Amino acid sequence: MAKVTGPLHSDGAAGTLGKSIVFFAWKGLHVVRQWVVPSNLKSADQGDVRIVFGGLGQSTRCIGLEDSTHTASPYAIDARASTPSGQTFVSYLVQFLIKTYMADATAYEAIYTAFEAHAQKAIFTAQAAILELADFDVTYKGTAHVFSAGMQLYMLGKYGIAMLALKEDVFNRAPYTTAIGDWAAGDPVLLKTDLLPVVI
Repeated sequence: MAKVTGPLHSDGAAGTLGKSIVFFAWKGLHVVRQWVVPSNLKSADQGDVRIVFGGLGQSTRCIGLEDSTHTASPYAIDARASTPSGQTFVSYLVQFLIKTYMADATAYEAIYTAFEAHAQKAIFTAQAAILELADFDVTYKGTAHVFSAGMQLYMLGKYGIAMLALKEDVFNRAPYTTAIGDWAAGDPVLLKTDLLPVVI
C-alpha cells in the first residue's frame, strides 16, 4: 500500500501500488519506478565482476585510517589527495583499478599471472597476512583463480605507482618510485608499513 503525504502542496508518496509501481524518496526527490523482483542468477559473468569488486574492496580494509589513537596512514593520506572531489578514496581506488587493470576476466587473469610470476610473491603474501587480508573467492565465477590476499596487496602497490605517474605529488617515495615488476624483497614490506596508521 502506498502512503501519500502533502505538506504545503508538495505531494510525496512511499510504498508499492499493486505490485506494479514503487514510490520512494531519493536524494530529496519523490520518485516512482516500475516494481521489479530482483534476480541473482549467479552466472559466470556476474561471478567475474563480483570477484574483482570483492577482492579490491576487501583490499581497502587494510588501509589505516585515523581514530582516537592514530592518524591516517601515509597511504590513506595520499589516496585521499589523489581522489577527485565528490568521491570517496575507496570508491575511486576500486574504480581506477578496475578500469585500468581488471576491466574483464581476461585482464583479471593477466594480473593473476603477473602476480604468480613475481619474484616477491611470497613476501606479498606474508605481508598481506600481517595486514589480516584474506583470499576472496566467488564459487560461480568464470575465471579460474581466487583473488588472493597477496594479490590484493600487489594491486594496492600498483595503485600507488599509477597515482605517482598521474599526479607526481603523491606516493612520491619508495616503493612506488620503482616499477612493481622490479620490486625487491623489502618493497612489499615498505608497502605494508605505509598502509599502517600512525600512533599519535
